[in-house]
Amino acid sequence: MSALEWTSVWEDDVVDHAELAAVLARAFPRTSRIGGEQSWSSARPELRLVGRAAGQVVAHAAVLRRFLQVDGRAQLVGDVGLVAVDPDRHSTGVGAELLAQVREALCGLGVPYGFLTCGEQVAGFYASGGWARVPGPTRMIRADGRVQVYGGVSMVLALAAPLDAWPPGRIDRNGWEV
Repeated sequence: MSALEWTSVWEDDVVDHAELAAVLARAFPRTSRIGGEQSWSSARPELRLVGRAAGQVVAHAAVLRRFLQVDGRAQLVGDVGLVAVDPDRHSTGVGAELLAQVREALCGLGVPYGFLTCGEQVAGFYASGGWARVPGPTRMIRADGRVQVYGGVSMVLALAAPLDAWPPGRIDRNGWEV
């Protein structure tokens, strides 16, 4: 495996949406909203973390700072999504490097927690990077007011606050996942 070059790019400065979209489409083949010039699927991120090998994108994650409501209490998080490693690079350690980059970026943003939702099949991967499951349910409150209950796993990464300070209860995400 060649050494990876990591960059952190604010969304307004992203110029290679087509290249990012191609890698994300390979990583998430069932997500039809990604492709062409669109390198996001739901909420548009604030910050992109991109890993390149020999100039080619091989890893990506996105972050959006937002407040969740946890049992009616506002909780600032770095909402993480679009975590992807090119399928040709699975099981090479790139994913672990990506999670370390995500942690560093979240610390730089000054948020007390990282937050993400994922499928049961990848929850162990995130747990290996320090993420912990939190009880749900997690609901996404859409712009039109409709509520969608997420059926997967919700996870938190303790950063500037300890995990035991995460408030218990129902999690409401105002808007779509990243």
